[in-house]
Amino acid sequence: MRSMISKMGLGLLCLLATPASVFAAKGAFTCAFTDVFECVDVAGCKRVTLEFVNLPPVLRIDFDKKVMTSDDLGRDPTPVNIEHIVEKGDIVLLHGIGENEISPRSFSAAISTKTGKIHAGIATGDAMLALVGDCVDDL
Repeated sequence: MRSMISKMGLGLLCLLATPASVFAAKGAFTCAFTDVFECVDVAGCKRVTLEFVNLPPVLRIDFDKKVMTSDDLGRDPTPVNIEHIVEKGDIVLLHGIGENEISPRSFSAAISTKTGKIHAGIATGDAMLALVGDCVDDL
């Protein structure tokens, strides 16, 4: 229960804090996802929870080290390398490959440096996740 309250508090802090700065591709962001949709062939997309798709509620994106780390307060952080980071105007684009032996995956995201909004996708061989959330300069 304490872990759930901590997760909700950290997510709320990401939603209420100042949006990501203009110098987006430097330093680190903390991002919390507010909406998750799972899309599969024929059935289409449906809203799901982070727990249902086994994703952490908070991610830390370190642009300098090109690594994304899960920040699930109940578990050890899981680092994932970011292959590409590109700034196009007020949008930071990033892409990488997840290292999951059972279900290989690709991820990509677009982060607005004006609003701090993140729109991301995770693709596997049989499904796609669409995620929406908010990022702030690293806490």
